[in-house]
Parts: sequence; C-alpha cells; structure tokens
Amino acid sequence: MDAISWGFIGTVVGAIVGATASIVTTAITTWNTYKISENSKVQDREERARSFQRETLLELQIVMRNYMRASTLVYFADRKNFQESGEWGKYALPDELTEQLLDLNSETSILIQRISNDELRNNLIELKDVVTKSQLANSERTASQYHEACVTLYENVNNELGKVLRCSY
Repeated sequence: MDAISWGFIGTVVGAIVGATASIVTTAITTWNTYKISENSKVQDREERARSFQRETLLELQIVMRNYMRASTLVYFADRKNFQESGEWGKYALPDELTEQLLDLNSETSILIQRISNDELRNNLIELKDVVTKSQLANSERTASQYHEACVTLYENVNNELGKVLRCSY
C-alpha cells in the first residue's frame, strides 16, 4: 500500500478512536454525575429523616414531662381525696386536669409512634402503660406502687431519649 492509503487509514482509525474516547468520556461523566445526584438525594432524604426524628424527640421530651406532671397531679388529687374520704379514686378530678391529661395522653401516643428507634419506642409504650395503670388503680397501695414505678421508668426513658437525641446530631 502506498502512503496515501496508509494516511487515510490512519486518519479514519484516529477519528474512530478519538470519537470512541469522546463518547466513553461523556458516558463516564454522565454516569458520575448521575451517581453524585443519587447520592445527594439519598443524603438529603437521610438528613430529613434525622431532622424529623430530632424534632419529634424534642417535642416528645416536653410532652412527656407535661404528661408525667399531669399524672402526678392526678395521683396527688386521688391521695388527697383518699385522706379526706377513705375511698380511693371515687371522686371526680377537676375538669381542667382531666382534659389536660386526655390531651397529653393522645399527644404522647402520637409522638411515640413516630419514633424510629424500636427500643426507645417500646420503653415509652411501657412507661405510658404504667402511667395509665397508676391512674386507673383501685387502691391507694396499688396506685402508690405504680406511681413509684412511673417515676423510675420516666427517669430511665428520659435518659435513653436524651442519648438517642444526641446521636441524631
């Protein structure tokens, strides 16, 4: 073959190799851009989930404190009525306290269900169950035992809630 043929073949092969390299470079760049975009979306979703959990945990801390306070007020009101009448839980609580307790009970239930940490959620449910048993107790002794259990459980759950909250930052 003569030099012109070799020159032509070299030019064609060079063009093909150059075009292929350009196409491959564009494909790699596009793929990398896609992966970066997907990673960014995943990270954004994870951050929104962490933020939601943080906000829920912060709100739950306040609601649980108010719920425990209202529950303690119910216990003290029942104790006072018991000292005056000798009968436990037979007298109606003030309407304001009853309404507050019902609202806090509902709000607490809703917030507990939003918690993604299974162990914390289960411990909160256990605490809430003991609080309810304390409020529904039919004797001073039983109510006192449940109330003491509530205080201990609340301290433990509140510590655990704080740990989970700190890990979410």
